[in-house]
Amino acid sequence: MFDKIMVPIDGSEMAWHALEHAQALGEKFGSAIVVVHVVQPYNTIPSIDGSPLFIPRDIDDIQQTGKTLLKQAEEKLAGYPHRLETKIEFGYPAERILHLIQEGNFNLIVMGNRGLSGIAEFLLGGVVSRVTQHSSVPVLIVK
Repeated sequence: MFDKIMVPIDGSEMAWHALEHAQALGEKFGSAIVVVHVVQPYNTIPSIDGSPLFIPRDIDDIQQTGKTLLKQAEEKLAGYPHRLETKIEFGYPAERILHLIQEGNFNLIVMGNRGLSGIAEFLLGGVVSRVTQHSSVPVLIVK
């Protein structure tokens, strides 16, 4: 039923809970799990008129953070009996996740209900909200 499960992580407590749920489902259904971290090369903050301002970030630092998160995910899934992949992507998280859904033949997305996003995400629409609205496959939101 679920041959391939994507788990986007951002280091939040909810993301780690989602990973635990994906592991349980994956073990039950014999699924491959792909853990994804999206590096956003800029921060977004609302301007006075409400439109987003994009502030560049240090790519090396945030890429290293992403690699560290993926390594932690691998450690948490040590001994997982089926295929396990990790992937780092660059761009706006919701857009990259939706793109990966299309190209990766996923059957299920497992996400935490809240991540590490700030006020800009609250004002502009969160990643989880965008993914659930536009995903072509089921999305399991873990509270």
